[in-house]
Amino acid sequence: MGEKQQAALKTLLEWVQERVRAGDPPRVSDMLEHARQERLGRIDRKKLNQALLLDPVYAFNLHQQKKRLSSRGYRPVVSTNLGYLHCDLGFFPKSRHYETPVTFGSGYLVAKDVSSRFVYLVPLRKNRKADAIVSALKTLRAMHEAAGHLHPILGISFDRERSVVGKVVQAYLKEKRIKFTAFRNSKSKAKFAEGAIRLVRTLVARLERKYNAGKKTKGGPAPRRWWNLLGEVAAILNRQEIVVGGKRTGFAPADVNVENYDDFLSALYKAAPAYSAAQFSVDPRHSTFKFSVGDYVRAKLIVTSSAAIGEKRSEDNLTDSCFKIVKAYTFITRRLGLGNEYLCVDTKSGEEEKFQETDLVISDPAIEPSDRYAPRS
Repeated sequence: MGEKQQAALKTLLEWVQERVRAGDPPRVSDMLEHARQERLGRIDRKKLNQALLLDPVYAFNLHQQKKRLSSRGYRPVVSTNLGYLHCDLGFFPKSRHYETPVTFGSGYLVAKDVSSRFVYLVPLRKNRKADAIVSALKTLRAMHEAAGHLHPILGISFDRERSVVGKVVQAYLKEKRIKFTAFRNSKSKAKFAEGAIRLVRTLVARLERKYNAGKKTKGGPAPRRWWNLLGEVAAILNRQEIVVGGKRTGFAPADVNVENYDDFLSALYKAAPAYSAAQFSVDPRHSTFKFSVGDYVRAKLIVTSSAAIGEKRSEDNLTDSCFKIVKAYTFITRRLGLGNEYLCVDTKSGEEEKFQETDLVISDPAIEPSDRYAPRS
């Protein structure tokens, strides 16, 4: 940015602070209009946004929009072994149509094998406390054996559900030698399990209509509710042919086993070569990074939540947590292009998290969440 543009931006930001102190904080469009009327010269909107992200008044609630990417613009979730599961909890709305007794009011556990796409669905009984989760995991392992799988369950990935990360569940997983990975803010958060939840809801709605069409007649069979349909739904999903990027593999999840696994991988890589290429590291010198190691950033809330709809985020658009970038990576996208990813450390908790470049914005670690409510003197 040239000296004239810097001076113009500084003058504009001073006007913004005056308006804030006067109790009339302007919008970005108002700022640009003021610059035009005062003939401050051309103000780059991108540069203005970057400056506002360092202002406590605007930092947390400046409008953020996730860059539009097709599914082929993301990093594929890859596993070269059977037995690694993405898990999540699914729910049905409490309504007359989906009448749910207390016993099944806590929803169901869904687990999906990252490699074979095999789905397990287990109703949770009474609550989501540790004992209920352990009981569901025991049922899942029984389903795994009943399906004839010869490979063990090697690991599960879950979000940071309080009962799941607690001592009781973790002790059970350790006893069974199952590796646990906790999702936090990552966009890859339970991609497979969340996709399965959407399919489950769709199939339950269709089967519920099939079995329960019309009003229940006195003395007739009781309607089949969603918890009675999960077994049938899982069977349907597990016999549907795996399609990747619109291309068929010739395998259904139920077909994949330790004997034909190599043949399955060959078919998968032929349908989607990115699944093969994504296993290998890429020299970061082949990519241009927006951020540098040592930069402080915050993540956009629109990419850290897995909530489908209904969650209002008009007040805050960035995470309270501030992260420091400690390493930059380049990865292969599903369209066989290059994408950027960063390993970040929470400046307060010290926890590590990975984010894609489009998920982050530059930020000032000195700005506290409480600063958004009153400008500092």
